[in-house]
Amino acid sequence: MISKQTIPTTNKVTQMNVNLSKFSLADTSAQQVVGVLKATGSSDPDVLYAAKEEYGSTFATQRFQGLGFLITGALSSLTIILAIIGVPVAIFGWWLWQKGKRNVALVEASYANYLASLKPAATSLAS
Repeated sequence: MISKQTIPTTNKVTQMNVNLSKFSLADTSAQQVVGVLKATGSSDPDVLYAAKEEYGSTFATQRFQGLGFLITGALSSLTIILAIIGVPVAIFGWWLWQKGKRNVALVEASYANYLASLKPAATSLAS
């Protein structure tokens, strides 16, 4: 007999998946996030969560790679010869890390606002 495994429908994880094949220096906006969520054509929270994770993985990668550049630049700056390269790499890493953090926060906030805007519509349909 095969037992069924249940999958939780709500995921409270605030960390997005890092996908190293997706790298971008681009920023995002709340309108772009809402557009991605509306493009799913669904109000199911699981579908919307999957769309948010797919879209936001680019910006989680920014954060991850920025931290990598920051650490690499800092370590290479320990030697005088490599400090010429290490300092700019560390500055770029810090900038990319901050940009990734800002974009991930924007994606999370836009997703939460979009879900909140769907709740009144769902309650009015039920009554």
